[in-house]
Amino acid sequence: MDDLNSIELNNIIAGKKPITQQAYKREYKRLTTLLGVDNVIDLKKNVSNLSIKTIIKKIKDSDFSTNTKKGLFNMLVMIFQKNPNFKSQQVKVESEREKMQNKIGIERIDKNKELLETLPAQKTIDKELNELYKNNEYLKYIINYLIITYNVRNKDLCLKIVSSMKQTKDTEFNYLVITEKYVSFIRNVYKTVKTHGKKDNRVQSKKFRNALLNYINEVEGEDDVKEDGLIIFKDSKGDPVNCNNLGYKIKKVIMTLKDDNGNDINLNETKLNKIKVKEINDKPNTIKGLEKMKKNRGTNLNTIAEYYSIDI
Repeated sequence: MDDLNSIELNNIIAGKKPITQQAYKREYKRLTTLLGVDNVIDLKKNVSNLSIKTIIKKIKDSDFSTNTKKGLFNMLVMIFQKNPNFKSQQVKVESEREKMQNKIGIERIDKNKELLETLPAQKTIDKELNELYKNNEYLKYIINYLIITYNVRNKDLCLKIVSSMKQTKDTEFNYLVITEKYVSFIRNVYKTVKTHGKKDNRVQSKKFRNALLNYINEVEGEDDVKEDGLIIFKDSKGDPVNCNNLGYKIKKVIMTLKDDNGNDINLNETKLNKIKVKEINDKPNTIKGLEKMKKNRGTNLNTIAEYYSIDI
């Protein structure tokens, strides 16, 4: 990347977090490769290297997904925002970005309708959850229980099991605190924590508490629980898995069901939550159920309605 490219890109990524910078760099490279240019704007002449009409057409005619196209338009918006002489181009690109956002919404509705026709009912999920317990698959039971009951995302499952609230001072973890009568599910790390703050749910289920104790005994982690805490998800070196990278670990313990033809139905936290929303939406008091999910998940009703394509 030459100096002119660096200037255009650096204007966008300046002051951003490293992970955001990497994402923007990938998006910028995708955009310039598609357009066949080193940079969008000729910084010496202060003109666009391609007409805005050509740029828009190249993106719309590309084989990229609607989400990716929206991302490319968003990158263009940021480029033009940094250059006051390109206000008219910015307005046109923003209009195309909005069209892509609307298209994404329509595609999501269609995809959700198709998906919900194939996903199992909530009662089937609940039955399988009980089967996990009966079959002594305690870790699977624990993780699936938390997803189903508290509508959590993968990141919420960055867990350490402890026996005292005194052991929960490290806010880089979420905790399952075992008491004599219940389990406290404490979340310091989840997607919207900056908006909704720390969450503390009291899990009253005796079966869940027993599953937790059985799991601790199974992995011989009683001493760990009493001392520094037992971390559930570790890498091959025995270190805690980064809370942002739990997906591959969660995938291994999510329940698997069979369809009518005996094929595996591969579930994940998103699908389990879609099933829950469908069940809530089919009941008379939908808003009450969604309010509970909103509180559990740390989101708002509009987000749930838009993402899961339901009416509220």
